[in-house]
Amino acid sequence: YQLVSNIFYYIEMSVFFLNLLFEKETIMENELKIKHACNYMKMVHKDDHTGHDIAHVERVHTLAKYIALNEGLVHTTIIELAALLHDTVDSKITNEQQAYDKLSTFLETIDLTQDDIQHVLHIIQNMSYRGGKNNQATLSIEGQIVRDADRLDALGAIGIARTFQFAGYFGEPMWTESNVPFESLHTDNIEAFDPSAIKHFYEKLLKLKSLMHTSTGRKLAEERHHFMLQFLKQFLHEWNFNNNTNM
Repeated sequence: YQLVSNIFYYIEMSVFFLNLLFEKETIMENELKIKHACNYMKMVHKDDHTGHDIAHVERVHTLAKYIALNEGLVHTTIIELAALLHDTVDSKITNEQQAYDKLSTFLETIDLTQDDIQHVLHIIQNMSYRGGKNNQATLSIEGQIVRDADRLDALGAIGIARTFQFAGYFGEPMWTESNVPFESLHTDNIEAFDPSAIKHFYEKLLKLKSLMHTSTGRKLAEERHHFMLQFLKQFLHEWNFNNNTNM
């Protein structure tokens, strides 16, 4: 009986250590895939000055990992790959179809399964705002986390800075109107105005808080949304300043 017990014990221990070794190898393989994705991203974004630069992607990657942790997700490889690669195909900065072809080839070279490749591509294809057209697109929890992370980087102080960076790069003014007070501007009446950095807040950025998927994303968005409102109020106060303004 003791001999049988010992045999079963050693079998159980052997299986445990084999599983541990396999899990360690899997973690190392996934970390290597993420490292390759990071290098690929840096190659694509190294010359970007639109606000879709390496720093933006690194912030989205960090936010996505933070959200995943707080939402209880353990396996984050798909999340991290999609976060790192999400803007490598952005039509605002590259030829979209050519970029997708290159990205698909890259994902195959890092030995992702076809299911994982399709998962990453589906997230990237459907996570962006695109004038609200993608809001109804069905995303996995991994996709929802990456979308929340990307949208959070469009809010708050960073979001404000990126908005003016993007507008300046494409030759858009800060704002075009005079004597339009903060209280009269709303997301549903902004289309009448010419393109500008301030217009972008109302046509997109101020809508993002209500579009968050995760509880972590909603909590972070609340603070950043409030900061943007305070900025807009002060900006328009200064923009409309004249000698009759009450100080």
